[in-house]
Amino acid sequence: MSGDPDDRSPRLNILSQSPLVAGANLNELDQELTPTGQFFVRNHFPMPDVDLDSWALKVEGHGGRTVYLDQHILRDMPTIEVDCLLECAGNSRAAIQPPIEGLLWDRGAVGTASWKGVPLCAVLQKAGDLGSTTDILLEWADRGAEDGMSGEAAYAMSIPLKKALDLNTILAYEMNGEPLLPEHGSPLRAIVPGWYGMTSVKWLQRVSLLTKPHEGFGQSDYYVYLQEGAANGAQPQRVTAMAVKSLITWPTRGLTLSPGKHTIRGMAWSGEGSMSKVEMSVNNGETWLPAQVGKTKSSYAWQKWEFVWEAGQAGHFLVRARATDKNGRIQPIRAYWNFRGFANNAIHAVPVTVK
Repeated sequence: MSGDPDDRSPRLNILSQSPLVAGANLNELDQELTPTGQFFVRNHFPMPDVDLDSWALKVEGHGGRTVYLDQHILRDMPTIEVDCLLECAGNSRAAIQPPIEGLLWDRGAVGTASWKGVPLCAVLQKAGDLGSTTDILLEWADRGAEDGMSGEAAYAMSIPLKKALDLNTILAYEMNGEPLLPEHGSPLRAIVPGWYGMTSVKWLQRVSLLTKPHEGFGQSDYYVYLQEGAANGAQPQRVTAMAVKSLITWPTRGLTLSPGKHTIRGMAWSGEGSMSKVEMSVNNGETWLPAQVGKTKSSYAWQKWEFVWEAGQAGHFLVRARATDKNGRIQPIRAYWNFRGFANNAIHAVPVTVK
């Protein structure tokens, strides 16, 4: 496969060539499993050149205990396969007003794939006694410097021990039934269900037991909710679980329709479980009508929904979708504003004309 980003991701919209950042076309995100070639890519630094023959995962326990697990050892361990949605924390930030900093994703930094690998909890058993462990560090093989960061460092995130011990938190070596591609983290990446994608660390090279959360740049300084006027040294809230959200995949923005019946389609998801309902409005939110929501075999995947709209008169309309998850969390009209536009789950509105 060619090393050119356009060959690797022929159907993606490139926001950055190096590091590679590319999003999907919204009208193509209507399948239960997103084809690998349509799955978004978010890299922080240039992709590392990993020697697959010599690569091994370093697992660090307490008291200096260290073990190395190569690909053969990992593939001989118990496996699990999970359909899991990943969404970049900055997805949909281009729609936020006032404008925010960062790459201006539209809405295509999301997708659901089938991931196969080793439960992280099984790997942690190799580290020995968990003892006073509170968190698990996941470190990438790529290195670089983010804006506002002094010097270079490997990208790393930690997750709480409870999340790490969840059987569905896995170290994946396959995506959609095929070995991971380089842009998706080959040879091994973490999949942390329910959390935004920055914790699903790619090109995994090290797993370590910690007695407190990691304090690296990405976790403590970047992927946090910053409010206007927030002072340096404050302790902002970390970005973790995904907000409830739905997107309209058809009709697309600015489409002209004829009068009559039209089936509006979309996808909905939440970091805390399945959908309770998805509702539609075509009259400025005055009336909300229920959409038909499809089933899913995984609570970590998205769900299809459809709504038959009887467009009985000509005019200009905003088609709106609003999701509610099983815990009662509802999509807001406006996003929770923060300086970097993370977790924008505002109601999606699509302008269409009927004539």
